Amino acid sequence: MRKFKEYKLTDLKEEFKKLILEWRNSDHIRKYMIDENIITEEEHNKWFESKKTEKLAKLLLFKEKPIGFVNFSDFDYKHNICYWGFYIGEKNAPKGSGLIMGLLALNYIFEECYLNKLYSKVLSFNDKSINYHKKIGFVEESMLKNHLIKNNNYVDIIEYTLSKENWEKRKKELEENVN
Repeated sequence: MRKFKEYKLTDLKEEFKKLILEWRNSDHIRKYMIDENIITEEEHNKWFESKKTEKLAKLLLFKEKPIGFVNFSDFDYKHNICYWGFYIGEKNAPKGSGLIMGLLALNYIFEECYLNKLYSKVLSFNDKSINYHKKIGFVEESMLKNHLIKNNNYVDIIEYTLSKENWEKRKKELEENVN
């Protein structure tokens, strides 16, 4: 597995705006999104500017090349909670890049943004994401039955949470697995 030092999170940059739109509209990403509609350039530009301003969206770079994206949204500053979404956009990203992105992103949101609890919504057929969340230490909080229509079928959404306390317990072991 790759070492941490080859990876970093960075703020969104204008030069990567088109690449992020390509990722968002790619089949391997879009099929796991809650809203699977093709995103227009106009919609993307508006979204991109709002994310750039918030500073809660980050690109994952590997050897200075963008390979993934993580976004924190619906931040409740009173209770220090928010949601996250993420993906590795590059199909040929090094094995283990998703775990490293999670470690970097969770360290950022819990340590620099003082988050207390992170929420995630996962489509029930996304086994890879379900296993990923469990591996990192997320706990299933609820199941929203028949919540969305995908490919003319109702699908469930599983809501996961990770508290700062649980993250502190889990991160050392995960970091040791990476290095």
